[in-house]
Amino acid sequence: MAIDTSAPGFSTRLALFFSAAACPGVGHFVQRRWLCGSLFLVAFVICIVMTLLLVVMPLMTNLRIALDFAEKGSSEPFREIALFKVLAWFGLAIFIYVAALVDIIAYARRQARQRLGARQKNLELQ
Repeated sequence: MAIDTSAPGFSTRLALFFSAAACPGVGHFVQRRWLCGSLFLVAFVICIVMTLLLVVMPLMTNLRIALDFAEKGSSEPFREIALFKVLAWFGLAIFIYVAALVDIIAYARRQARQRLGARQKNLELQ
């Protein structure tokens, strides 16, 4: 059994799947919306990288401080993780994720309405 990739709903489901499972923006590439997909992809990756940096950098610094304390007995204070900044970047990443999914669905609906309008216009001309 062959999969009909020309069916209108196939592209929408595939785009939604890729944006939900892989990364926001990838589904836009399936819809051949290169600029919009690039913007969503870059914005999401920046937010995730910033979130990870805000968590990993203090943890690595604290590990270094703990190892220095064990080795030399130095008493440098531990670094705190900026929870508000982490949550802000992560919240922005979630917002971009949801916005990308909503944009894919809205675009698919607009395309379906345009196809329906063109079909009705063709029927009226016949």
